[in-house]
Amino acid sequence: QSENAVLLTVSVIDVGQGDSVLISTSNGQAMLIDGGPAEASPKVLEAISKAGCEKLDVLIGTHPHADHIGGLARVLDEVPVDKVIDSGKVHTSKTYEGYLEKILAKDIPFALGRAGSSFALGPATVKILWPMEPLAGNINDCSIVVHVLYDGFSALLTGDIEEPSEQALIKARSLSPTTVLKVAHHGSDTSTTAAFLSIVSPAIAIISAGTGNTYGHPTANVLARLKASGAKVYRTDLNGTVSVKTDGKTWLVESERGDGTKAAPAPKPEPVGQKYYGSKNSDVFHYAWCRYVANIKATNLRVFNSRQEAINKGYRPCQVCKP
Repeated sequence: QSENAVLLTVSVIDVGQGDSVLISTSNGQAMLIDGGPAEASPKVLEAISKAGCEKLDVLIGTHPHADHIGGLARVLDEVPVDKVIDSGKVHTSKTYEGYLEKILAKDIPFALGRAGSSFALGPATVKILWPMEPLAGNINDCSIVVHVLYDGFSALLTGDIEEPSEQALIKARSLSPTTVLKVAHHGSDTSTTAAFLSIVSPAIAIISAGTGNTYGHPTANVLARLKASGAKVYRTDLNGTVSVKTDGKTWLVESERGDGTKAAPAPKPEPVGQKYYGSKNSDVFHYAWCRYVANIKATNLRVFNSRQEAINKGYRPCQVCKP
């Protein structure tokens, strides 16, 4: 990693049965996506303070279920927030109403997260891929889906979307290969279909689920599909909080053990190699985030584990993303 590169950290916080993801940069920007259930707010606040965040540039509530937004009331009380992005899916729970009232009382700018919008977070670009209007009846399918891109690294954070949303994202050609996938809906069978994985083909998949939860998350089917996709799987119920640090070129995964202590590095973590992508119908190869990759049909996609491998197979670097 180059000395002066900004480091981006994506942390899937161990909030038990729920979801909370903190994205922070080494020069002080931070975005929190969900806050887990109410009882997990101390864990979320601890993660924010450990990351050295004085404030949150953006707070996103993916959808109004209590296992995603329950912990946000305390976060809003204790951490300054510049902007809230919400799904806007109406839900009459006390938890959701309390969260909205807090945002209003503190006069925090509030926006609806909709497909097609994007903003910068330090050196990264944050794209909202979902939802689209009209919102689905199913609350999970109204989840805000975020793609964070930083040079050759990207993280796809999917809330609790289910198969209909995945199908719509495939149809809209919104998906592209990603380094890290935050697996949807805690590893439930409703999500993470084979068709979705064939396009997203994550190097790392992180599942946020509670130890011994009554839902049976993550399911054996989803774990099998992830394994077949070639992803290395981490789970908060087994690994505790899982963090991926990147300088945009290489990345490193760090996880706590189940008991909350740092796992001994076994073996010494190697930065996972950068993958490159091409089409069997062309002789050009690209970074995952290149706009041309999104247009390659899954059946034509070629994946190279190194730049040299792509060149050896007769491919040349794209003039746009310059891999």
